[in-house]
Amino acid sequence: MINLIGNEFKKIFKKKTIYILLIITIGYIVLSNIMTKITNDYQYGYYFYDESDVKYYESKLSDLDPNNVSDLSDYIDYKKNIELINLAKNYEPNSWQIYIIDTNIQGYLETMIEHQYSDEISDKAYNEAKKSYDEAVKKLNENDWKFFANKDLESVNSSLEEQYNLKESTKDAQELQQINQTIYSLEIEKRINEWRLEKNIDYSASFLNNALNEYENSMTALSDYNTKDIEELDSQELQEYREYLQSANLNKYYIENNLSLDSNSRSIFLNLFGNYEVFIILIGIVIAGSIVSEEFNRGTIKLLLVKPYNRIKILMSKFIVCILILLLSIGIIYISQLLIGGLINGFDGLSEPAIVYDFNTNKVEQINIFAYVALLGICKLPIYILLTTLAFTCSTLFTNTAISVAVPFLGYIASSIINQFALLYDLKWIIYFVTPNWDLTCYLFGSSPLFKGLTAPFSIIICVIYLILLLVISSIVFKKRDIKNI
Repeated sequence: MINLIGNEFKKIFKKKTIYILLIITIGYIVLSNIMTKITNDYQYGYYFYDESDVKYYESKLSDLDPNNVSDLSDYIDYKKNIELINLAKNYEPNSWQIYIIDTNIQGYLETMIEHQYSDEISDKAYNEAKKSYDEAVKKLNENDWKFFANKDLESVNSSLEEQYNLKESTKDAQELQQINQTIYSLEIEKRINEWRLEKNIDYSASFLNNALNEYENSMTALSDYNTKDIEELDSQELQEYREYLQSANLNKYYIENNLSLDSNSRSIFLNLFGNYEVFIILIGIVIAGSIVSEEFNRGTIKLLLVKPYNRIKILMSKFIVCILILLLSIGIIYISQLLIGGLINGFDGLSEPAIVYDFNTNKVEQINIFAYVALLGICKLPIYILLTTLAFTCSTLFTNTAISVAVPFLGYIASSIINQFALLYDLKWIIYFVTPNWDLTCYLFGSSPLFKGLTAPFSIIICVIYLILLLVISSIVFKKRDIKNI
């Protein structure tokens, strides 16, 4: 068997295909890291208008008459946007000032412009808006972001006090529910502003500022589940609930521990299998899809079968080599991303552990980043092995390389469609099919699978059954294959 495996390796490494696939894969790894480095500045960026927008608004203004009631609203809006852009030019892109201009200042500016063209705005309203605007611009220039954070906190506390007072005087159940929902949202806002001041997180585009926003979004989404029995949620609702719960807890952990994990090489490495899975699968099915069929197409199968080995040993040696090449390709991609990602984006982020939320303990845990990615790889192996085995079986059945590569690749692409279709039509029998079972990452850290009723042992058994079934079919066909006319 060892000699057969050695001979198969020699055959494979004489093929140009394996080297072409590896070169393409490594080239893609290099490109992905370079593109990530180039686009890093926009990872948490704020969008603001540019010079072309100013010209556009000015051209629009020239076509409008502020004395015409039908044109007034658009005229004020375009005028306001021009003033905002001119103000934003004084500050760095993605700075906290840009955020404040976009969220806080435009209201004051709009009131001021409305006063110039509308009789509905009083002098008092204009003066108040002008005073607030001038004060805000002064704080922008003084780099005093805490002024706005404290102001937001004061506003939230005032709104909370109003809502609690309103709650005490309200008896209607429906109104109470709406008040409680408002209080819930305001409490989240309050916590965000307290964290911002406590952890010194300004409004600039950054990992921690993004964590504050993600925490707020996740907690707001979780409020929809407060009145529901979690056990009664369907599979898709439970998945969504767990995603929001995980996001809220992870971002809370980042904020409370002041962790800024925005290293490019780290983020790509953590998502290694998401980024490069298609290349792993492609290498596996191209090798497995041609390893038997090419022997028949070239007629070399006769030379192989006259050797003192039975057919099953010959077939199994080929299959073992396919699996070893698959594992080797995963190792090459793992190491390549480590080295290439580190050289292009730096190795610093790789010293930080992976942060995960464990649903079993309801706690955030730290795991060695290399062990975490390796664990993901182990849980993804059933997908890669089964698709490689399917290609191997097709190669044995059809002795046609094109079909043997196309069938498993199309199966991989269609797998998510199959799962979604089964969810949509509530097909209970789908749990006995391979696609809901072959990704074992859904069981990590107490996570839940896509379909109710699935467990890790059940999924492993299903995968093993399909694997054995494919190998048995391959063995029967190969053993009975007539080679006289080849």
